[in-house]
Amino acid sequence: MGAITRGAFTVVVLSALLSSLFVAWYGPARATETGTTAVSQARSRVVAPRAAPAPARAAVAPAQAGAAQAATAQAATAQAGMAQAGTAHAATAHAVTVQNAVPVPEVTVTVTVTPSPSPSPGRIRVGYVAQRGAYGATSTVRDLETGGLAGRLTHVLYAFANIDPASLTCLTGVTRPLAPDPNDPDQGDGAGDAWADYQRGFTAAESLDGVADPPDAPLAGNFNQLKKLKARHPGLKTLISIGGWTYSKYFSDVARTAAGRQRFVKSCLDAYIRGDLPGAGGRGGPGSAAGVFDGIDVDWEWPGGKGHLGNHSSVDDRRNLTALLTEFRAQLDALGAATGRHYLLTVYLPADPDRIDAGFELERLVGLVDFVNVQRDGRHAVREGAVLR
Repeated sequence: MGAITRGAFTVVVLSALLSSLFVAWYGPARATETGTTAVSQARSRVVAPRAAPAPARAAVAPAQAGAAQAATAQAATAQAGMAQAGTAHAATAHAVTVQNAVPVPEVTVTVTVTPSPSPSPGRIRVGYVAQRGAYGATSTVRDLETGGLAGRLTHVLYAFANIDPASLTCLTGVTRPLAPDPNDPDQGDGAGDAWADYQRGFTAAESLDGVADPPDAPLAGNFNQLKKLKARHPGLKTLISIGGWTYSKYFSDVARTAAGRQRFVKSCLDAYIRGDLPGAGGRGGPGSAAGVFDGIDVDWEWPGGKGHLGNHSSVDDRRNLTALLTEFRAQLDALGAATGRHYLLTVYLPADPDRIDAGFELERLVGLVDFVNVQRDGRHAVREGAVLR
């Protein structure tokens, strides 16, 4: 090999050697730079302290953790009931791992989230007072007190208010008995007992506090007895229950349109929350029943069908019931904003899961109702004086 050839060969060999050395140095250096950037971004994403080269763990304090509560039902009735229950959801822990071909230590950043404990709801104990007893209008409110139940209750539901078949509003001021045949599809049409509600004068022997209703008092009857019961038990809340097995016939018609829902809800609040009862026999009048009731119980038996013979129903009942409850919640809250009070809204649920699926959007009741009452043993809501244990 000549001198020129040997020189050229030497240059080629030296170039190849230098190139190899550059690759051997540049690859690890570039890999290390990339790994450092990835770890830095990962820390920024999980808001964790800077990690040491060895595996590190960072914890988020309970106060920083998110928790959501969901209201659930607690049953009530002779009638069944339920209490609200809260459920906390914990965020899942996140982990970021970076590995490289060169000997860069594995870095794992773990965030542990501890949920805040959910508050335990108070126990809810609900009793029903029937509008009519075996003798037309009996002192069932007094029975709650003398039987020792009133002091154990948190809520009393007065059952039932009816729906006017003509105006599709809350029916008030009517004294008309039910049709005697329970299989009559029109059994509850136009029925009511305003005499038992607020017109009947209780004697001293019948009255809760031993004081007879004055003949000229605008409020007497069961409504006045409820006011006396609440005065004796200041924490007790009372609700008017609308519907029931016999009076649910027209709920589907009431709930079908937005205008119908607004009209119906306003009429119920006017009569039972604002207390504007029709005048009759020297009783009633604007504001005469104010303060008797603290809220509304919607007892539609049943949306989607399978209720009393003759009940109206629609495939849209399930959705329309939610819309009706939404309207109740809106109007109750608007009134509460003016009076500085929170008015209660509850709903009665069937025990049959198929009927629940057909008529109730349970997931949408959260935030609308304060609690729900659940049918017990297949029985309907009113069985006089029934109490949820």
